Amino acid sequence: MKKTILIILIFLLISSVQAQISDTLKLSVQDCIDLALENNIPLKNSQLEIKKAQATKNEARTEYYPKVSAQALAFDAANPLLSFGIEDIDNALVRQTLYNLYAQYGANLGLQKTYSFAQNGVVLNALAIEPVYAGGRIRNGNKLASLGIEAAEYQANIKEDEVRLQAECLYWQIVSLEEKVATLDLLDRLLDTLNKDLTGAIEAGLMMPTDQYKLNLKKNESQLNRKKLNDGITLLKMALAQYIGTDWQTMILTDTLGSPTEPTTFYHDSKTAVAQRNESQLLNLSLQAEKLKKKMTLGEALPSLMVGGSTSYHTILENSKPNAMVFALLQVPITDWHKTSIKLKKHNLDTEIAENDRRNYTEMMELQTNQAWFNLEQSWLRINMAQTALSDAEANLKITSDYYEAGLVSLSDLLEAQTQLKHSHDELSDSRVEHQINLVKYKQLTKM
Repeated sequence: MKKTILIILIFLLISSVQAQISDTLKLSVQDCIDLALENNIPLKNSQLEIKKAQATKNEARTEYYPKVSAQALAFDAANPLLSFGIEDIDNALVRQTLYNLYAQYGANLGLQKTYSFAQNGVVLNALAIEPVYAGGRIRNGNKLASLGIEAAEYQANIKEDEVRLQAECLYWQIVSLEEKVATLDLLDRLLDTLNKDLTGAIEAGLMMPTDQYKLNLKKNESQLNRKKLNDGITLLKMALAQYIGTDWQTMILTDTLGSPTEPTTFYHDSKTAVAQRNESQLLNLSLQAEKLKKKMTLGEALPSLMVGGSTSYHTILENSKPNAMVFALLQVPITDWHKTSIKLKKHNLDTEIAENDRRNYTEMMELQTNQAWFNLEQSWLRINMAQTALSDAEANLKITSDYYEAGLVSLSDLLEAQTQLKHSHDELSDSRVEHQINLVKYKQLTKM
């Protein structure tokens, strides 16, 4: 019976482990970027903005088409809308003459003293108008709508770059902390070995018990550092999981920091790089948009020509017949010329402001690009210095360990050498992650 229960427990344990393994999600940097691009809400909204801009262009294109409308009116008035009779004639002589004629012939001819019209009826009308020339406002309006699509696309590209950068930064920060945990594992093994040797030496009377207290303090410090690192990893994984839309508890990061490359391989001229950026294209579009707005305002002061046609039918009068007509309408604004000239001055100022903004932001982007290059160079130098410091720390620990075994240095010196080794490992890890992030930023700024 006990053997059966044991087999069942082993089977359940194996099944549980297999389930946990199957639930894990192994992610590379590119996997995280792809998931972020797929699930990021602001990026989805930027794609919707492109569709909105396309809808705006479609709306503007309809201005080229004829405007067709139809009206139908049916009415029944309490009193006729038009009523006219002999009594409505102002001239007394004519009025009296008509009275005499009506008295003599009216009844025989079936005439009435008063005639009424339009007390009820139906009116149907259809109208079509086609703009021939509107001062260039329709053409420029469509150009402006096209610029809106381009602007929305560039803004979506900028948002995509932000998403890529954020996902990659979070990824490498987690990798950095995991490397520091690996460093702690190495030091803990050294401390465990040292603890065994120290325990035997104390029991043999070769070492003082106070050395054990120092070692315990160092182990407690290592335990606290491990707790901080694990908490940091958890928080960063939560942030990354929320950003890419996954469960942080199942995430396993597979990429590691490779060998860094010397920065000169990636150098680009800052002016050339800035000219290729999405932000520069947006500034150019902003200037073009202001010029188009000015042309549209000028079009308000120019003549406009429309042609059209209409057809109608009504039952208001007897023997009503359908009717049709064509027409041409020329409008020449006169009193708005002064108002338009003021608007044009405002557009000139807006255009000048847009030009100044383009020049200012271009200079700022060049400064940003140069700063990113300097950061990349500095992080490369930091890596080289950290590698040298790590080699020195490893050599120092080996020498100190040999001296400690020979009784030439104290335990405090050995623990200090181990601490220096940990700091050197951490510094190298931090510098490599900083270099990787700086490289990603620089590549984005130079569109590599």
